[in-house]
Order: sequence, then structure tokens, then C-alpha cells
Amino acid sequence: MAGKLEGKVAVITGGASGIGRATAELYADEGANVVIADLQDGADAVAAVQARGREAIYVSTDTSDEASCEAMAEAAVEAFGAIDVLLAAAGISNWRYMDPEPVQISSVGVNDSFLLHAPVEAFQKVLDVNLTGVLLSDRAVARRMVEADNGGAIINIASIMAKVPQVGVGPYCVSKAGVWMLTKVLAMELAFHNIRVNAIGPGFIETPMTAGLSESEVGASWSMGLTPMKRMGVPEEVARTALFLACDDSSFYTGALLHPHGGVFTD
Repeated sequence: MAGKLEGKVAVITGGASGIGRATAELYADEGANVVIADLQDGADAVAAVQARGREAIYVSTDTSDEASCEAMAEAAVEAFGAIDVLLAAAGISNWRYMDPEPVQISSVGVNDSFLLHAPVEAFQKVLDVNLTGVLLSDRAVARRMVEADNGGAIINIASIMAKVPQVGVGPYCVSKAGVWMLTKVLAMELAFHNIRVNAIGPGFIETPMTAGLSESEVGASWSMGLTPMKRMGVPEEVARTALFLACDDSSFYTGALLHPHGGVFTD
């Protein structure tokens, strides 16, 4: 039986780990060839896709840089001929996330996390990656989809924080709210081209980004206090939502934001 993405080509930013990696593996299980786009080494993710009998390449990509995103999309077309699906999963939790010893915000009101005191560069760095990076990834791929005139699916990773404001993580909340509006606007602009644009707003998921949160008593208490199911999700649970939005099961969905969040109330 053919998979739900049989013969498709998927580009996944942030594909080397976490939600991106889990989605790459699931897409491969469903028949897709995959482009792993990440600043981190993607060799393991490529190997995981290949172990599932599909083709994969790794493209070193800084999603906050326009030229890098254009090169990513071009590399995908050169390798596989077209792009059918984009999962824009690259993101950071705070401005020092990629530091050698990153600061993980695991409690409310630590360090310079309040907007009243945060350095402007701290705010801007999160927006550069989480919002501008999604725009640059989306449009680099969308341009190739429009040129190919064969439709496509774009899926952006937002967050419950797109709708739930929280003190101490202001830059992240604002960036993810921007991703939600960006998704809705692009969905309207690209509907004529049969390109569907949707978003996923996960709750608290066990990934490298949330490791500091789950390891902190204060952070764990805060996150589970917001989550009625009283557990963190796993990347595979978000990946299944990304599969739904990538395949024909969601053929009449565009401009939507779906929440695998364990019951966090966001509406």
C-alpha cells in the first residue's frame, strides 16, 4: 500500500532534531524523500530517512538569512526536481539558545527575560529566527511551488504561546503570534496557486529546546500547571499532525492552526 506522501518531496527546516527529526522520519515512512535543512549537523537524520528506504540530503541552512533559504530551496529542486511539502520547524526559545552554554528559560522572571528589561538584540534575535526565518523559508519554497504550478503544502510550527501570553518569555510569545498571522496571510495569498498554508501550535513537547524546562522543578510545575493531561507531549505526536497537514487528508484546510497541546486552552 502506498504511503500518504508517496513520491513527494519534503523540505524540513530544523530537521536535525526534535519535532523536525520526528517528522522527517514519519514522512519517509509515508513515502516522501526529505531535505534536512538545519544549522546543526543533519547526518543522523539523513541516515534515519535512508534507513526507511527513502532518499535524503542535508543542506546547512540559516533560516534567518535570505540567501541561505533560497539556496536551501534551490538545492532541494536540484536534488529531487520539485518541492511538495515544507515544514518550517526551525526555532529558538531565547536569544542565547544556540550559545555553547545556552540559557534555558525554566522559570518565570529570570535574568533579562522580562520585556521591560530585555536587551533589544535579545528580542530581535528571537524574531529573526522564529518569525523572519519562517517567512524566508516559506517564500523561498513557495516561489518554487508557484513556478512548478503543482500546488503544495506549507506547515509552520507556531506554539500555544501564539495565543497564550506568558511573562518572562515575551520575545518567544510575540514571535509565535507573528507566525500565526503570517500563516493566515500567506494562506490567502497562495490559495490561488493551490498551495495550502497551515500551522501547528504545540504545547509542551519533549525536545532539546524544552530540556531545561522539564529538568527544573519550577519550570515543570509551571508547564504542567497549564497542561490538563499532566504530561509533556513527544515529537511523534506533533509529527502526526504535520503528516495530516501535508497529505490529502487535509485537502480543504488552509490558514488553520492545529494544537497538539494536551488540553491547554488557547481559544
